[in-house]
Amino acid sequence: MIHQGSRSTTAFALAVLFACSRATLAAGPADHLRVLAWNIWNGGDEAKSATDPAVKAAKQKSIADVIKATEADVVAMVETYGSGQVIADHLGYAFHPRGTNVSILSRWPIKRDLSVYKPFHCVGALIERPDGRQFAVFTAWIHYVDDIWTDPRSRDGRSPADLIAADGPTRAVEVRAILDGIKDQMADLPGVPVILAGDFNSNSHLDYTEANRARFGPPVRWPVTAIIEAAGFRDAYRVANPEADRSKDRTWSPRFPDQIQDRIDFIFWKGDALDVEASTVVDRHATRWPSDHAAVFSRFGMR
Repeated sequence: MIHQGSRSTTAFALAVLFACSRATLAAGPADHLRVLAWNIWNGGDEAKSATDPAVKAAKQKSIADVIKATEADVVAMVETYGSGQVIADHLGYAFHPRGTNVSILSRWPIKRDLSVYKPFHCVGALIERPDGRQFAVFTAWIHYVDDIWTDPRSRDGRSPADLIAADGPTRAVEVRAILDGIKDQMADLPGVPVILAGDFNSNSHLDYTEANRARFGPPVRWPVTAIIEAAGFRDAYRVANPEADRSKDRTWSPRFPDQIQDRIDFIFWKGDALDVEASTVVDRHATRWPSDHAAVFSRFGMR
């Protein structure tokens, strides 16, 4: 695990992190699927705002270098903002964008667009591996209405009911619309497994439990993740890491350590053809981590 206390360089830390993965993959690469979910921050370390082309290119390459080190087969990218094709070209991957925000990068061919809901919020694709097996990937972004993790004082005096109310009913509408769209798109693809990943701007109800009261405070059944679970999806990171640890689990924020450190980026999956084998947070770079979000990596066994 690469976490808040680590000072390793990207090359060394990721080599250690994925040593087990590579050993397993060498024995049977056709039986694994590696997924990365990452909000890269305005095109990658705010590349969207860079006026110097060389600076912009360096920021984009930094994102590509992190992705390459993870050996991810598929990337669910958020805040793509004009950098996706450049990053995909660095990797030699297919690039499937929708609007300016969400996109999918894939080692393998994209066979069909499966996008649902609004272009800014969700892009979907059917991807086919060289062995002919297919899977669906949806990159999602759910808007936020109350930045309750940005200031440690923002939760003072607020009950779980207050926090849920502040989470906003429109967010539940968004996630239900995405899930309904996925259900419709998958209706003629029986047995094809589904990955739903991205930046959900929500804490997880699987973290805020009675068992974790000492770490997270009172239990809160955060609506966004609870709705996704009710639709039959499982949280790959929490399945692979059943004991919550805020210092290791958080994806918000490696760049803002004074804010509440929490898990708001997820890889969910649905379908009997996939089983999560390992999942970790990736958040270290040799010089500077190039995003305000950590990335989430999950390795699945695929039948």
